Amino acid sequence: MLTSYLSAALRAFVTHKQHFLLNVFGLAVGLAAAILMALFARFEASVDAHQPHFEHTYRLSQHFREMGVNAPITNYYAAQEVAKNGAVEDIFALKMHPRLSGDFSAHGNYYKMKDLFATGTNITDFVALDVLFGDLQRTLSAPNRIALSEHEAIRIFGQANAIGETLSKGQTTYTVTAVFADLQDNTHFAFSGLVAMQDENPNYQLNNFYVYVRFAADADIKAEQARFAEAYPELVYPDQPLGFVTLSFEHLPGIHLHSNSRYELKENGSYTVVLISFSLSILLIVLAAFNFINMSIAQSAKRAKEVGVRKALGASKAQIINQFLVESLLVTSVAAVLACALLELALPAFNQLVGRTLVINYFSEFGIILVAVVVSVGVLAGAYPAFFMSAFSAKRVLSGDIQRGRTAILVRKLLLTLQASLSIALIIGAFSLHQQLSHLQSLAVGYEKQYRLEVDDIPARQLYFKHNSVLNQRINAVPGVISSSITDASFTSSFNTSFTVTSDNGELNDAVIPFIGVGFNIAETAGLEVIAGRDLSADYGSDWHSLGDDGNGRAGVLVSQSFVKVAGYESAEQAIGKELYSSSGDNQEVFKIVGVINDVTIGSAREASASPLILVCGFSWANQGKFIINFEPSQLNAVKTQVQQIVSDQLNVHNADIELVADNYRALYKNDERVSTLVAIFCILAILLTCLGTFGLAAFSTLRRQKEVAVRKVLGASRLSIVNLLAKEFLLLVAISTAIAFPLTYWLVGDWLANFNERIDQAMWFYVVAAALVAMITWLTVASLAFRAASTRPSLTLRYE
Repeated sequence: MLTSYLSAALRAFVTHKQHFLLNVFGLAVGLAAAILMALFARFEASVDAHQPHFEHTYRLSQHFREMGVNAPITNYYAAQEVAKNGAVEDIFALKMHPRLSGDFSAHGNYYKMKDLFATGTNITDFVALDVLFGDLQRTLSAPNRIALSEHEAIRIFGQANAIGETLSKGQTTYTVTAVFADLQDNTHFAFSGLVAMQDENPNYQLNNFYVYVRFAADADIKAEQARFAEAYPELVYPDQPLGFVTLSFEHLPGIHLHSNSRYELKENGSYTVVLISFSLSILLIVLAAFNFINMSIAQSAKRAKEVGVRKALGASKAQIINQFLVESLLVTSVAAVLACALLELALPAFNQLVGRTLVINYFSEFGIILVAVVVSVGVLAGAYPAFFMSAFSAKRVLSGDIQRGRTAILVRKLLLTLQASLSIALIIGAFSLHQQLSHLQSLAVGYEKQYRLEVDDIPARQLYFKHNSVLNQRINAVPGVISSSITDASFTSSFNTSFTVTSDNGELNDAVIPFIGVGFNIAETAGLEVIAGRDLSADYGSDWHSLGDDGNGRAGVLVSQSFVKVAGYESAEQAIGKELYSSSGDNQEVFKIVGVINDVTIGSAREASASPLILVCGFSWANQGKFIINFEPSQLNAVKTQVQQIVSDQLNVHNADIELVADNYRALYKNDERVSTLVAIFCILAILLTCLGTFGLAAFSTLRRQKEVAVRKVLGASRLSIVNLLAKEFLLLVAISTAIAFPLTYWLVGDWLANFNERIDQAMWFYVVAAALVAMITWLTVASLAFRAASTRPSLTLRYE
């Protein structure tokens, strides 16, 4: 019997080639796209789910209220102290240290190692590491030993087994005593080298650790978080006001999708992107199934006589149903094979788009899920057409009556209406995403993004603790350099430091204000707008921070317009010359306001807003600093080359990162751009699938109304009028789809835009264009079939009447 069903199905495919090819193509495209989305969503959702004891592991994170900064960087010693009295089973840390960053030398060459951390021997209780060579525990138990990742070992020494090789930094030489496999992509951890974390006297003021805590399985996490949140600030910030910092826990498997910080070990993902990807995956499968149903029902009208003959020859209803279900499963199976082929072709480009390394293993649970989806789609999508066709009355069909009841027509129209609604919503979403990102890119953020370079990873002590005028002179002398300055924080990132400030007018009293350590000419170089006073300048020696005999410091500062307001000065001009005071222990810093600048938005406009800011000349608490360079656009490559050489010669920094500020700013919205691109691509696919669904329904409608078309032609109707007549019911469905899509889309897009401090207003022309585009595509699709029907000679249709 199965052989009979298969042979009949193959004959039907050969006879109805167009129907078969359209069904296979629609299903294949829908399945391939859905699988891509599902692969990505599954990968993102599984990040760090393979780590030891991940269910009970949390990372400590701080929120600095005054600066509006989230930082997963905390103090290990304070966390250890707080952990003693609770349900903590173990605590682990990755320590950043200025001695571990920068250039290392090996065999006479310099190598930049950015992801090198100090850690303890319990790292393998928190991170899944595969040690390829050597002994990791021994490495992390003694100083001057280093463990490298396989990639780093090959990059530096040309082979994975680098045991016994040495790396030097300054006066310290490290011996490679372990090599571990590169970390998997599906983890938020990122390190290429590890050294031992030495026992030191606890310093509770150092925030340079990524700290992870594992709790007992029966621990009350809320109670533990409350305990940490109360005890930790008392140890680390005893002199700060209550609420200055809030400590929280981040569940290990949720860090990748939910942590929002510029200080992550590597770029995190986005829960929104995963949610959209999962939704698109389901959506595309549903659209493909809708098309299958519509195309099959449309084709059933052509196969009605075949069904009638089968019934007249004794075929039972069950046999008819089985026949068409077999055909449905064959179509989905062929489509699945083609989908896998399309998947393999599209995967490299998709990996590049999403920035991941996704792979497909057909002999894993993925293969089982794929088979289950194919069978489910085949059965569910083929069930309605099968029951629809098996219900034909042989007598009615063979007498020429192939009309069906209203239920079938309503089902088909409902499916098409839903498809068109989704297409309209996706088009509006794609427009809105693109416009919002363009708006963010063009925002006035208070500094200049174009034609500015940042030279990172410069030891701050070489920039701030001794002012090197020769270095500035050499950089400014480079052809194409307009001006240069220094800073200890990037305007595209976030604040690094703050201090308590008291103003001379008494309006501010130990207020916590963010500050950035800068150099001379910072306003000119970074493109800051000075609205009162002047820029920091080498012409005024008192601008640069200096210590007096009494141990107190003095420096010139620039303040933002927002600071002028909170400090109670009536105008920017009135603030010029005023003094600010900041106490640290027994010493005091005195800052003289020499200029007021327009407000600066630090970081992403999604979260950030203009806040009070102080730029202090020649003063920094940071470990690393950077140059910022204003250059002539035509000289970019030459400037980068010469600046790199100067930094290498003057500061012995051989592999400094030199980046465009504009690129760093765009990187802030990388996840949003990813969402925009995904929505745009799958918007096109949804429209394509909707067109196939429209084609199927239009084919059925045209066939059903052939005699009406012929009669109208005999009575003198033009081709265009007939086309519009047949297209009218489809345009009505689009109008209904529009009424459904508009309010739902307005709410969803508005909810997404609410995440931004700076956002566009939803323009009605987005909605009008989306509806008009879907209506036009629908009309063209229907018109392609209707025109052919209108061009058929009436005598060919009416000759048997």
